[in-house]
Amino acid sequence: MSTYVRVAAASTGPASDDLSAALAEAKQAIARLAELGAELVVLPELFACPYVASDDPANWGHLAEPIDGPTARWASGQAVRNGVDIVFGMALADADAKPFNAALLARRDGSIAEVATKLNLPPPGPGERFGEADHFRPGVGDVACFELGGVQVAVLICFDRRFPECWQAAVRSGAELVVVLVGGPAPQDPDGFYLAEIQGHARANAVYALAAARAGVETVLGRNVRHDGLTLAINPFGTVLAAGEGTASDVAIIDVDPVVIAAARSGRGRNDMHASTSII
Repeated sequence: MSTYVRVAAASTGPASDDLSAALAEAKQAIARLAELGAELVVLPELFACPYVASDDPANWGHLAEPIDGPTARWASGQAVRNGVDIVFGMALADADAKPFNAALLARRDGSIAEVATKLNLPPPGPGERFGEADHFRPGVGDVACFELGGVQVAVLICFDRRFPECWQAAVRSGAELVVVLVGGPAPQDPDGFYLAEIQGHARANAVYALAAARAGVETVLGRNVRHDGLTLAINPFGTVLAAGEGTASDVAIIDVDPVVIAAARSGRGRNDMHASTSII
């Protein structure tokens, strides 16, 4: 007998330098997905901040917040109010060094915990002076899991999805669902590469994959910065269950089914039964 855990990812964006506007947008998405029965809502990488990796980090240090700062307190309040756990990306301040590009977990009991720090920081893009390593310090530790309704959940942050060893570390830690927080441009990627990349890792490691991607074109830097990911869901056989269109209204909702995970890991044939999906 299966026990399903409903999880959901939401796109947000494009971000501006107005934190309150970003939080208002995410608030609507969280409430909407909670009403649809989600037990976990995933928001994108650095969801409330503009993507400024190519700019001088001296201009953007104020975006980093402590774990008890305004964005985390807001997320805690939303989790309690909606009765749902929330994974979200933010710049996590460190008193002694550069901030981390981090993922935090706000539980419905009001608690907050760091669940991932970005391990691999992409270099500057073509013709750009700065990259993420100028803004953030690399993450520490290995990929770990948290528990949600009996399901083990691991978190990867954007560029970390490129590295097979990150997915393998997630599985070693017990992951059955890998959530990926996505943001930023990837103009060098050929069409379809992003989806095929996550699809391949999900199948190779027999895990569900759920990606929450930022959307739209930001102009904070005085030029266009486009987010190139998609919000999507993939099952352990590599079947794409939901894929957005790159808009801020995209969501992916799936029921994580331990029976499907067991079937994929046992080598049995394709079994997509009970895989509830939707893009709304």
